[in-house]
Amino acid sequence: MKFYLFILCFLFSSLAFSQFAIDDIKTLIKGATAEELVYTWNGCIEETEYQAADLISDALLRKNPNNKNFIYRKGISTFYYKKNYKLAIGYLKKTITNTSEKHNPESGMETKAPLEAYYYYAFCLENLGDFAEAEKYYKKFLESQVGKTTRLTKTASLKVSNTAIASKYKANPKKVDIRLIGDSVNTINPEYAPIISPDGTTIYFTSRQTWSKDTLKEYVEDFTNLSPEDIYVSHKKTETTWSKPKKIAFCKLEVNEATVSITPDERTLYVYKDTKQGGDLFSIDLLKASRNIDTLSLIKIPEVNSKYWDSHIYFNEDNTYAVFSSDRPGGFGGRDLYRIVKLPDGLWSKPQNMGATINTQYDEDAPFLSIDNKNLYFSSNCDKSMGGFDIYTCVKIDENLWSTPVNLGYPINSERDDIYYSTTADGLKAYFSSNRMNGVGQVDIYEINYVPLDIKTNFLFTGHVKRTDKKQLNLLTDVEIACQNCDSNKKKILRPRLRDGYFITALEPCRDYQVEVLGPNREVLYTETFSTSCELNIEKIERELTVNEPALNIKR
Repeated sequence: MKFYLFILCFLFSSLAFSQFAIDDIKTLIKGATAEELVYTWNGCIEETEYQAADLISDALLRKNPNNKNFIYRKGISTFYYKKNYKLAIGYLKKTITNTSEKHNPESGMETKAPLEAYYYYAFCLENLGDFAEAEKYYKKFLESQVGKTTRLTKTASLKVSNTAIASKYKANPKKVDIRLIGDSVNTINPEYAPIISPDGTTIYFTSRQTWSKDTLKEYVEDFTNLSPEDIYVSHKKTETTWSKPKKIAFCKLEVNEATVSITPDERTLYVYKDTKQGGDLFSIDLLKASRNIDTLSLIKIPEVNSKYWDSHIYFNEDNTYAVFSSDRPGGFGGRDLYRIVKLPDGLWSKPQNMGATINTQYDEDAPFLSIDNKNLYFSSNCDKSMGGFDIYTCVKIDENLWSTPVNLGYPINSERDDIYYSTTADGLKAYFSSNRMNGVGQVDIYEINYVPLDIKTNFLFTGHVKRTDKKQLNLLTDVEIACQNCDSNKKKILRPRLRDGYFITALEPCRDYQVEVLGPNREVLYTETFSTSCELNIEKIERELTVNEPALNIKR
């Protein structure tokens, strides 16, 4: 027994089991007693080494396949390691009729399951869409825990609220079309955090794919068998198909890099990267990145990055306002949303918590602003969600005030985590990630198709700046579009997208506009005035601006 305990101390001394430790576990369990296996299983669960716990569960069941305590442990290891709730519930269902308040978690002679079996059975029911039964067993677990306050009792109380809300939303589904984005993007690995370009032709996302068959094992997580996060880009080929994704050049094998947001001109990509202080937000110049130049740069706006977890940021179209998420102290819950504003002197304000209307005692994350800055979207796992993270939206009332968030409802939201919502500029397509049951992998990217009636007000000025010869890139790095009145009564500068000259900005109804195309020396190459309708709810003003060489005249 002393030698056995020595081996256990050796195994648990590292933060994660190596492949050799898993092999040692396999060797150790061959001759271990039930008592020793239970002890080891407890340590594996505590250290989140779920693969090892699953192996030990199998060994326990080989000793006694009818022992409800052992069946419970197999259900829990399946729950955590395989994330297969349908399989896990098969084990847990066998245990809920044979639980004991006096369950001994350290004993190999214990034959009954702990009361926690009610909680995990309910969790599986919830994730399989049976909200009424899930609510019943969450309540049964809470009734068995009267007078106790634990992590599970707090979560179960939240889940009772979630399941009731889920039943309500599921009974009144929204009329939207939701589909998986496609096999070229989604794989058996997790894909998430999609960022769609304003015109819907390009998507940036995060994936945990292996780099190659020769990927170094030292960078693969043992308990998930997943590689670190990397950023990929894919281009739309047809209405339902996307090109084979390509990894962004700056990604490093050993580091987690994840998508956050992108500017409308697709020249700057904002990303999250693990750092020693918990994770920070960075920017990338995509033009230089396309030339294999590493331009990864820490966002240097004071107090945006902190020694805490700063996970997501979204800048408005003209880079004068941003919303970001952070778990820094002083908020309402775990992660909160904060806002910063660019001041008249060009400096940024100090971060301001967005307040109790938006933030809760839970987590708020993944902010996204519509192109007209009137709608904020984000995700929260609060007590008004269907379960896990749900997507919410609120409307800007004034510079410092937003309306009460509204849940986007079912089937956009589900009993799982629905997060990282972004839309095309016209609002007719949206993208998000979810770990719902019908996916290809552990987490997948979904597309929402809205009908135009869902978009109440949408005025856009869009088009392309083109050149008659082949020197498109040189032109686009030098040319700008100045739009008078696009930003209140001020002049807004638009930069065309480098690969094809695409530009877009939001307009207001019933307003006069003047547009100028400016050359390399700020000379005016073209001028036009137009007005938006006072009667329509949706209007898109499109222009194709062509530059002729050598005079740099603009033709429309």
